[in-house]
Amino acid sequence: NLAIVSEYARKINIPVVSPVRLMNNSALVNNPLLFMANASLEVAQEAIAKEASDYYLNNFIFIHADTARNDPDVIRFRQKIISELSSRIPRSEIRFRELTFYSRSAFNSDSVKRLENALSASSENLIIIASEDDPVVSESLQEIHSLSKKYPVRIFGYPSMRGIENLDPKFIFELGVLVFSPFWIDYSEEDVMRFTTEFRKKFLTEPSEMSYAWIGYDLTYYFLSGLAMHGRDFLLYPWMHNPDLLQTEFDFRRKGTVDGFENYKLYRVRYTKDYEVILETGEPGYQ
Repeated sequence: NLAIVSEYARKINIPVVSPVRLMNNSALVNNPLLFMANASLEVAQEAIAKEASDYYLNNFIFIHADTARNDPDVIRFRQKIISELSSRIPRSEIRFRELTFYSRSAFNSDSVKRLENALSASSENLIIIASEDDPVVSESLQEIHSLSKKYPVRIFGYPSMRGIENLDPKFIFELGVLVFSPFWIDYSEEDVMRFTTEFRKKFLTEPSEMSYAWIGYDLTYYFLSGLAMHGRDFLLYPWMHNPDLLQTEFDFRRKGTVDGFENYKLYRVRYTKDYEVILETGEPGYQ
């Protein structure tokens, strides 16, 4: 639907802003007035691969659900990780194991044994869960958690991990999972408190962290104030405008002068064993 709407809008020179995260950014090609406000999966993969390269001496376990081994997203992500690691150490020294996910209903206890066989007891294990499917993430974390007392583990996850509803909080907190998220809400900020107060008055509830109320406000304020202050130049150079927003910042970039813009902003969000969700300092390494 976005491709249809944005193509029609392009012909009559109307900007289109999409608040929804897409699997890829192909809709941006030859569409200079299309803005993707939520970083695509490809941007998240780049950030995770770059971050993973800092742990090049670790034992890597790459969990995915591509049983047919032809998923382009999984293939691309694997190549990105290997490429980043190869820039740090020789390819022959990289310890990288792939683990195709199968439900416990298919393997029972053998599922945990498969994971244990891939882990190293003598070095840190960096586990990357390359899936957005709730059962894959939930069952994988449960199995990792059951082995985490015996093996040192570190877990990186996709942005969607923050929104999984049936995920036992114990697993994600006690494992100290690092998630690359397009948003971070600081509830101690005055503008955030003011927004939640006004929202509560109107709707008798507070917006959840995943509510589109946040991104809706940020997008409206960002684009209206940008156009008011800079005119149509803002649509060509959106980086000239950096207002203080509620949930995110916009770091719009494009690959070519005739392509649309994608927001590359991601936050490094850490779940801690103290059951806190904290913002880690430093930017993800996609720059």
